[in-house]
Amino acid sequence: MDKPLELLISDANEAKSPMDRATFTMPYPINALLLDSQKKLLLQLERNLDRCINLTWEKTSDFNHIKNKGDSGKAFNLILLVLPDDTQQAKSALQCAAAYNADIIILGQDTPQSVLRVAFQHGVSDFIPLDASPDELYLALKKISVQLSDAAELAPVLAVINGKGGSGASFVAACLAVIAAQRERCDLALLDTDLHYGSLAHILGVEPSYFLSDALQALDEMDEVALKSAMTSRERLHLLAAAPFTLLNTHEEIKLNKIHDLIWKCRQHYSQVIIDFSRGLEGWNGDLLHNAELLVVTQQNLMIIRETKALIQQLVNNMGISKDRIHLLVNRYDKSNTTIKLADIKNALGIDSMSVVANDFKVASECVDLGRPITQVARRQRILGDLQALTNKLIPTKDAQQDHKVSFWARLWN
Repeated sequence: MDKPLELLISDANEAKSPMDRATFTMPYPINALLLDSQKKLLLQLERNLDRCINLTWEKTSDFNHIKNKGDSGKAFNLILLVLPDDTQQAKSALQCAAAYNADIIILGQDTPQSVLRVAFQHGVSDFIPLDASPDELYLALKKISVQLSDAAELAPVLAVINGKGGSGASFVAACLAVIAAQRERCDLALLDTDLHYGSLAHILGVEPSYFLSDALQALDEMDEVALKSAMTSRERLHLLAAAPFTLLNTHEEIKLNKIHDLIWKCRQHYSQVIIDFSRGLEGWNGDLLHNAELLVVTQQNLMIIRETKALIQQLVNNMGISKDRIHLLVNRYDKSNTTIKLADIKNALGIDSMSVVANDFKVASECVDLGRPITQVARRQRILGDLQALTNKLIPTKDAQQDHKVSFWARLWN
């Protein structure tokens, strides 16, 4: 079976290097202030900052007034200081930067050693030459972002995405959420990003009165209490549902650009976040995958495998997502299907992490049609055991998360 799969599934995009990507992603939101003491034209630096996803920035040359918040309403958590060459002026600039009580990265060109000594005496985080490569700047920014994320103790994110529409991502996401919430006995957030059909509420048998689009519109005023009130809860599982045909029926522009902030708030206040990406990649949601583990749902079907291959190429080659963070799920797996074997699928898609969920139409249909959780419908059926094993693999318990915390952050640098 290897030959037909190799012939029908093109690897044309594999030649692209990850270094060809046009953007860099921060693990944690950075709101930076660029303090330009020399009032220089910093076009290359500014272009590089614009390439960073999950980073907002502003520029000022005013060292006499401290801005408590940026234009976005958020406090600055990073100061980028263009350092003067004069030692006395450098001291004044550093004092101004220190007043923001944020991490400081200094930037300069042929900066005298005496000025650098003064800077590092003030506890700056890093020094970057103004003509440094984008990668050098990116690594310094990412280091700060990782430190902020570590201090915030954000919940992990699992995104469940269809390799091809209809492969079962929504059902799988709902089952994983149900099993994890019951097993861990801690609060879990489940988000439905399907703004066309929004099927998670039906699968879980709940009737929400507040939706993802509502939360995006009101996000700036939403605190922890408001966020949790926006959820439709079923014991410890908290769903932020999507209303059917949201984009078609809305009378005002939905603030889709707020989705990063919404996920960030969920990660602050819940122990795990699961995102249903059943609609696949869209212009407004694709960047969310950069800070998530990905579960790509496929099936033993050549057309589905072909489209799954195209998705993985998009994720890896064009979006720069590491294959180590992509996991395959062969849904509705039929062991008696010898036409396409698991080894064929793994070889064709190039992803090592692979799991299966047995085909059980009766159990799955009862869950979806009646809105009953998988743990109530299935008892000893293999489909439940497969989903429990998948949950343990992708959503480890709190103790396991703590044991692997160091290795998790190490993966961010890969």
